[in-house]
Amino acid sequence: MATEESVPSTTPVMVPAQSSRSLETRPLMVANPLSGVLADLALANGDEARVALAAAYSARLSRDELVKNIRDLQAQPGTNQNVVLRAMLKQLAAQAPSVALQLALEKDPRADNEGLAAMVAEQWAATDYAGLYDYSRTLPSDRLKYRVGAHAAFAWASRDPDAAFQYFSGLSMQDGGGFIGIAASELAKRDPNAALEALDKIQNDRVWDRAAGKITEIIARKAPEQAVALLFDQDDPKAAAPIANALGAVMAESSAVEGISVLNRLEDSGVAYSFLYGMLGKLRDGDVSDFAANFSQIKNENVRAMAARSVALDVARQDPKEALAWAATLTNDELSRRMAFQGAASGYAANDPQAAARWFETLPQGAERESAIYGFIEQYQWRQPADSANWALKITNAEARQRYLRSVLTNWSRRDADAARTWATQTGNLQFLQTRN
Repeated sequence: MATEESVPSTTPVMVPAQSSRSLETRPLMVANPLSGVLADLALANGDEARVALAAAYSARLSRDELVKNIRDLQAQPGTNQNVVLRAMLKQLAAQAPSVALQLALEKDPRADNEGLAAMVAEQWAATDYAGLYDYSRTLPSDRLKYRVGAHAAFAWASRDPDAAFQYFSGLSMQDGGGFIGIAASELAKRDPNAALEALDKIQNDRVWDRAAGKITEIIARKAPEQAVALLFDQDDPKAAAPIANALGAVMAESSAVEGISVLNRLEDSGVAYSFLYGMLGKLRDGDVSDFAANFSQIKNENVRAMAARSVALDVARQDPKEALAWAATLTNDELSRRMAFQGAASGYAANDPQAAARWFETLPQGAERESAIYGFIEQYQWRQPADSANWALKITNAEARQRYLRSVLTNWSRRDADAARTWATQTGNLQFLQTRN
């Protein structure tokens, strides 16, 4: 899938009028030193003028001159330098895209979405997505392979989704099968039935999960009944889980009541949890009031309790008092009430751990206090393991106390083994300190 590198056009570029030091009196020549061009940019009127001036200069340089000037500019950070650098990389990408991308990655090693590497990759993908994808496979890290390869995958899928789907469906996730979601989405937009048929040809379970989720998402937005039917057609819970997750996310956007209705029809608890997590994940940064008002309609007690915990946790990250007040209203559902207090405490600890600790002190002994401590420890042990371990000692349930002590000490010892051992020794809990061999 190699690409032939083309030669850029030498057609003159029109440049907007400049300051008194205009191009009419100082024509732009290849021989001009770079410092002179940067000086012209500094006097140019407006961003459009600077961009046009940089493009005009770049168009007059040979490939070798472009490479030399790019390397010179990379050592000179600044607004004007960046304008010229982008213009030169764009011009070089038309002649030698792999060289341009290599230089861009030297300046933009993380391949940020709005960075130089993304600009070059998009330009390359527009003319030769296959060549860009091959190049992405040679990059040193998985992160770069994915970020650069995604530009090729998007371009490929938008032009020929069927071929892109067939190609990526034959790869493992590590080798690029993760891009199947991009191809699956584009194929489902054009032909949902063809996308569903293509699923049968995927052998890798993780690649299948990714494709099934994306296809379900597209179908659910256009024909929710078809997506629901697809979910209930699955005999294998493992196959149903990614479909349930994607369907739950889409249904959360339209109606919590309808989503909960589908959730109640799911007999396998694992599939039900996948659907629930899809709904809650979509609601996490939005309005959970509709779901919270109707969550009691969830028939499965354990699924309902997990929903209560998640809602309370998300609300508490913004308003702990509101989450705690909501948890206190669940008087007719003891398990959901306890789990809601656990979630609220976890979100409270993330928001203001000191205030959360003071609040614990006001709670009487009982299930609510125990649940709140669980949530506090789960959230806070990573930042303050000593405080979390001390709170774990206050858990009255022996089994739960031992479980949380073991969790805190194990995680603590991975970061500071000496401190964890000292605390465990002094408090007589050395038996819960698990060390790695």
